[in-house]
Amino acid sequence: MRIKTLVLVGLLTFTPLAFQPLWAHEKHVHMHSQAQDNITVMVNLTDDKGLKPTMALKFALVSLQRGNKTVVWLNSEAVRLADAKVKETKGVKALKEFISAGGKVYVCPHCAKVLGVEKLIEGAELGSPDKVFGVLSEERVRVISW
Repeated sequence: MRIKTLVLVGLLTFTPLAFQPLWAHEKHVHMHSQAQDNITVMVNLTDDKGLKPTMALKFALVSLQRGNKTVVWLNSEAVRLADAKVKETKGVKALKEFISAGGKVYVCPHCAKVLGVEKLIEGAELGSPDKVFGVLSEERVRVISW
């Protein structure tokens, strides 16, 4: 019976850790390394459903917390996350958290028009070639897409 109890305690203790992404602990592990990256990170997000928006925006938040200039580019269906009239989902909450932490969000104006997004949430703005290519042409820029 004692072995069963020890196994059960071990499973309950360590199982939640096994299912968290490695970078989820980034804030705690790398507090001393903030701003050492000194890069610009552009997160390209194309979907507003499922796991993609939450994962992409959590990644963007970690980058921002490390001291990197971090920009989220919402295009295709992801522009719905910035719709002021949309129901608040996990993805929308993650977007608002990123914005409130100082992150920059650009929304594809063509995609927004096609999908009927007329008013954006506070902190999001319509992108333009000058804004987006301005970020992409910076020295030491990295792009990651979801």
